[in-house]
Amino acid sequence: MPNIHLENEGRSARLALGALHAETAVAPLEQFTPAGKVKRVQALNGQTPVAAATAAQLIESDPELDLELAGRLMREATAVYLDPTEAQPAIATDFKDVEVVYTPDGQEKERRPRVFRTANVDATAPLKIVRRIPVKDCLTRFVFRGMQQVVHTDGLTFDFLYDLAKSLQQSQTMALVGAGPKGAGPLVLRDGGSPYRGFLYGEAEGAGENARYRLLLLLSDQELKRPAPPTPTP
Repeated sequence: MPNIHLENEGRSARLALGALHAETAVAPLEQFTPAGKVKRVQALNGQTPVAAATAAQLIESDPELDLELAGRLMREATAVYLDPTEAQPAIATDFKDVEVVYTPDGQEKERRPRVFRTANVDATAPLKIVRRIPVKDCLTRFVFRGMQQVVHTDGLTFDFLYDLAKSLQQSQTMALVGAGPKGAGPLVLRDGGSPYRGFLYGEAEGAGENARYRLLLLLSDQELKRPAPPTPTP
Protein backbone atom coordinates (compact mmCIF):
# COMPACT_ATOMS: atom_id res chain seq x y z
CA MET A 1 0.00 0.00 0.00
CA PRO A 2 1.28 3.54 -0.70
CA ASN A 3 2.10 5.77 2.25
CA ILE A 4 1.00 9.28 3.08
CA HIS A 5 2.75 11.86 5.29
CA LEU A 6 0.11 14.00 7.02
CA GLU A 7 0.27 16.87 9.50
CA ASN A 8 -2.51 18.00 11.82
CA GLU A 9 -2.41 20.43 14.75
CA GLY A 10 1.37 20.44 14.99
CA ARG A 11 1.76 16.66 14.78
CA SER A 12 2.67 14.61 11.73
CA ALA A 13 2.63 10.89 10.98
CA ARG A 14 3.33 8.53 8.12
CA LEU A 15 0.22 6.50 7.38
CA ALA A 16 -0.94 3.89 4.90
CA LEU A 17 -3.44 4.26 2.07
CA GLY A 18 -5.61 1.35 1.02
CA ALA A 19 -8.85 0.34 -0.62
CA LEU A 20 -12.06 0.59 1.37
CA HIS A 21 -12.87 -2.45 3.44
CA ALA A 22 -16.24 -4.04 2.73
CA GLU A 23 -18.76 -4.05 5.57
CA THR A 24 -19.38 -7.75 4.95
CA ALA A 25 -16.60 -10.03 3.78
CA VAL A 26 -17.36 -11.64 0.42
CA ALA A 27 -16.05 -15.13 -0.19
CA PRO A 28 -13.88 -15.36 -3.32
CA LEU A 29 -15.59 -17.02 -6.27
CA GLU A 30 -13.60 -19.76 -7.98
CA GLN A 31 -14.60 -21.76 -11.02
CA PHE A 32 -13.44 -25.28 -11.84
CA THR A 33 -13.82 -27.66 -14.78
CA PRO A 34 -12.83 -31.34 -15.09
CA ALA A 35 -9.50 -30.06 -16.45
CA GLY A 36 -8.78 -27.90 -13.40
CA LYS A 37 -9.21 -24.35 -12.07
CA VAL A 38 -10.38 -21.66 -14.48
CA LYS A 39 -8.17 -18.59 -14.68
CA ARG A 40 -8.26 -15.47 -16.83
CA VAL A 41 -5.61 -14.93 -19.52
CA GLN A 42 -5.24 -12.52 -22.43
CA ALA A 43 -4.91 -14.05 -25.88
CA LEU A 44 -4.93 -12.74 -29.44
CA ASN A 45 -8.08 -13.49 -31.43
CA GLY A 46 -6.27 -13.55 -34.76
CA GLN A 47 -8.48 -10.96 -36.43
CA THR A 48 -6.91 -8.64 -39.00
CA PRO A 49 -8.65 -5.72 -40.74
CA VAL A 50 -9.75 -6.27 -44.32
CA ALA A 51 -10.21 -3.17 -46.45
CA ALA A 52 -12.53 -4.83 -48.97
CA ALA A 53 -13.57 -8.42 -49.46
CA THR A 54 -16.47 -10.20 -51.11
CA ALA A 55 -18.65 -12.76 -49.36
CA ALA A 56 -17.10 -15.54 -51.48
CA GLN A 57 -13.56 -14.53 -50.42
CA LEU A 58 -14.55 -14.53 -46.77
CA ILE A 59 -16.06 -18.01 -47.06
CA GLU A 60 -13.29 -19.59 -49.12
CA SER A 61 -10.07 -18.20 -47.63
CA ASP A 62 -10.93 -16.39 -44.37
CA PRO A 63 -8.63 -13.41 -45.18
CA GLU A 64 -9.66 -11.64 -41.95
CA LEU A 65 -8.17 -14.41 -39.79
CA ASP A 66 -4.49 -14.83 -38.97
CA LEU A 67 -4.29 -18.45 -37.84
CA GLU A 68 -0.63 -18.08 -36.83
CA LEU A 69 -1.52 -15.46 -34.21
CA ALA A 70 -4.92 -16.74 -33.08
CA GLY A 71 -4.80 -18.07 -29.53
CA ARG A 72 -1.28 -16.83 -28.81
CA LEU A 73 -1.01 -15.63 -25.20
CA MET A 74 -0.19 -11.98 -24.57
CA ARG A 75 2.73 -11.45 -22.20
CA GLU A 76 4.14 -8.10 -21.07
CA ALA A 77 1.88 -6.21 -23.48
CA THR A 78 2.06 -2.43 -23.51
CA ALA A 79 -0.33 0.16 -24.90
CA VAL A 80 0.45 1.77 -28.26
CA TYR A 81 -1.08 4.66 -30.19
CA LEU A 82 -2.17 4.01 -33.78
CA ASP A 83 -2.08 6.63 -36.51
CA PRO A 84 -5.70 7.08 -37.72
CA THR A 85 -4.55 8.61 -41.01
CA GLU A 86 -2.84 5.40 -42.20
CA ALA A 87 -4.71 2.90 -44.41
CA GLN A 88 -3.21 -0.03 -42.48
CA PRO A 89 -2.69 -0.01 -38.68
CA ALA A 90 0.58 1.75 -37.97
CA ILE A 91 2.10 2.75 -34.65
CA ALA A 92 2.25 6.52 -34.20
CA THR A 93 5.63 7.64 -32.92
CA ASP A 94 5.42 11.39 -33.41
CA PHE A 95 2.81 12.55 -30.89
CA LYS A 96 2.55 14.62 -27.74
CA ASP A 97 0.45 14.22 -24.62
CA VAL A 98 -1.62 17.34 -24.03
CA GLU A 99 -4.02 18.43 -21.31
CA VAL A 100 -7.25 20.07 -22.44
CA VAL A 101 -8.90 22.63 -20.15
CA TYR A 102 -12.61 23.36 -20.56
CA THR A 103 -14.75 26.26 -19.38
CA PRO A 104 -17.80 25.63 -17.13
CA ASP A 105 -20.06 25.59 -20.21
CA GLY A 106 -18.02 22.86 -21.91
CA GLN A 107 -16.02 25.01 -24.35
CA GLU A 108 -12.35 24.28 -24.88
CA LYS A 109 -10.30 26.94 -23.11
CA GLU A 110 -6.68 25.85 -23.36
CA ARG A 111 -4.36 23.11 -24.60
CA ARG A 112 -1.03 22.66 -22.85
CA PRO A 113 1.72 20.01 -22.79
CA ARG A 114 1.15 17.34 -20.18
CA VAL A 115 3.61 17.62 -17.32
CA PHE A 116 5.19 14.52 -15.78
CA ARG A 117 4.53 14.89 -12.06
CA THR A 118 6.35 13.13 -9.23
CA ALA A 119 4.44 11.63 -6.30
CA ASN A 120 4.36 14.04 -3.37
CA VAL A 121 2.08 12.49 -0.73
CA ASP A 122 4.97 10.84 1.14
CA ALA A 123 7.55 13.59 0.85
CA THR A 124 9.67 15.15 3.59
CA ALA A 125 7.24 18.04 3.90
CA PRO A 126 3.95 16.55 5.16
CA LEU A 127 0.58 17.23 3.62
CA LYS A 128 -1.16 20.06 5.41
CA ILE A 129 -4.80 20.72 6.21
CA VAL A 130 -5.46 24.05 4.52
CA ARG A 131 -8.98 24.63 5.80
CA ARG A 132 -12.18 22.84 6.72
CA ILE A 133 -15.26 23.01 4.52
CA PRO A 134 -18.81 21.91 5.45
CA VAL A 135 -19.56 18.41 4.15
CA LYS A 136 -22.61 19.65 2.26
CA ASP A 137 -20.56 22.26 0.40
CA CYS A 138 -17.90 19.71 -0.60
CA LEU A 139 -20.43 17.21 -1.92
CA THR A 140 -22.20 19.84 -4.02
CA ARG A 141 -19.14 21.73 -5.29
CA PHE A 142 -16.66 19.04 -6.30
CA VAL A 143 -16.62 15.93 -8.50
CA PHE A 144 -14.78 13.08 -6.75
CA ARG A 145 -12.83 10.70 -9.00
CA GLY A 146 -11.43 8.34 -6.40
CA MET A 147 -11.38 7.42 -2.75
CA GLN A 148 -8.77 5.83 -0.49
CA GLN A 149 -8.93 4.83 3.15
CA VAL A 150 -6.28 6.22 5.49
CA VAL A 151 -5.26 3.54 8.00
CA HIS A 152 -2.98 3.46 11.03
CA THR A 153 0.20 1.42 11.36
CA ASP A 154 0.58 1.39 15.16
CA GLY A 155 -1.02 2.65 18.37
CA LEU A 156 0.27 6.20 18.01
CA THR A 157 -1.03 6.63 14.48
CA PHE A 158 -4.36 5.11 15.59
CA ASP A 159 -4.77 7.89 18.17
CA PHE A 160 -3.68 10.46 15.56
CA LEU A 161 -6.29 9.35 13.03
CA TYR A 162 -9.04 8.73 15.60
CA ASP A 163 -8.73 12.28 16.94
CA LEU A 164 -8.77 13.74 13.43
CA ALA A 165 -11.77 11.66 12.33
CA LYS A 166 -13.69 12.53 15.51
CA SER A 167 -12.98 16.24 15.07
CA LEU A 168 -14.23 16.15 11.46
CA GLN A 169 -17.37 14.28 12.46
CA GLN A 170 -18.23 16.64 15.31
CA SER A 171 -17.75 19.73 13.14
CA GLN A 172 -19.50 18.14 10.11
CA THR A 173 -16.67 19.31 7.90
CA MET A 174 -14.19 17.86 5.43
CA ALA A 175 -10.53 18.88 5.54
CA LEU A 176 -8.95 20.24 2.34
CA VAL A 177 -5.43 18.81 2.14
CA GLY A 178 -2.57 20.28 0.11
CA ALA A 179 1.03 19.37 -0.67
CA GLY A 180 4.18 21.45 -0.43
CA PRO A 181 5.69 23.55 2.36
CA LYS A 182 2.53 25.67 2.65
CA GLY A 183 -0.01 23.09 1.51
CA ALA A 184 -0.85 25.03 -1.63
CA GLY A 185 -0.10 22.28 -4.17
CA PRO A 186 -2.28 19.42 -5.47
CA LEU A 187 -1.80 15.79 -4.45
CA VAL A 188 -0.02 13.36 -6.81
CA LEU A 189 -0.34 9.80 -5.54
CA ARG A 190 2.10 8.13 -7.95
CA ASP A 191 4.85 9.11 -10.37
CA GLY A 192 3.31 10.26 -13.64
CA GLY A 193 -0.12 10.51 -12.03
CA SER A 194 -2.72 13.25 -12.24
CA PRO A 195 -2.99 16.11 -9.73
CA TYR A 196 -5.97 16.10 -7.37
CA ARG A 197 -7.47 18.13 -4.61
CA GLY A 198 -7.61 15.99 -1.49
CA PHE A 199 -10.44 16.02 1.06
CA LEU A 200 -10.51 14.08 4.33
CA TYR A 201 -13.86 12.75 5.60
CA GLY A 202 -13.97 11.20 9.07
CA GLU A 203 -16.24 9.17 11.33
CA ALA A 204 -15.47 7.95 14.85
CA GLU A 205 -17.25 6.22 17.71
CA GLY A 206 -16.57 4.57 21.03
CA ALA A 207 -13.68 5.11 23.42
CA GLY A 208 -10.80 3.16 24.87
CA GLU A 209 -10.64 -0.42 23.61
CA ASN A 210 -13.95 0.06 21.77
CA ALA A 211 -12.79 3.13 19.84
CA ARG A 212 -13.26 2.91 16.07
CA TYR A 213 -12.77 5.38 13.24
CA ARG A 214 -12.94 5.68 9.49
CA LEU A 215 -10.94 8.32 7.64
CA LEU A 216 -11.36 8.61 3.87
CA LEU A 217 -9.26 10.57 1.39
CA LEU A 218 -11.50 11.75 -1.47
CA LEU A 219 -9.81 12.94 -4.67
CA SER A 220 -11.24 15.61 -6.98
CA ASP A 221 -10.01 17.16 -10.21
CA GLN A 222 -13.14 19.10 -11.14
CA GLU A 223 -15.15 21.80 -9.43
CA LEU A 224 -18.81 22.36 -10.24
CA LYS A 225 -19.37 25.96 -11.32
CA ARG A 226 -22.45 27.62 -12.65
CA PRO A 227 -21.80 28.87 -16.21
CA ALA A 228 -22.23 32.57 -16.89
CA PRO A 229 -25.73 33.54 -18.04
CA PRO A 230 -26.00 33.96 -21.81
CA THR A 231 -25.85 37.47 -23.16
CA PRO A 232 -29.35 38.55 -24.22
CA THR A 233 -29.64 39.13 -27.94
CA PRO A 234 -31.00 42.55 -28.96
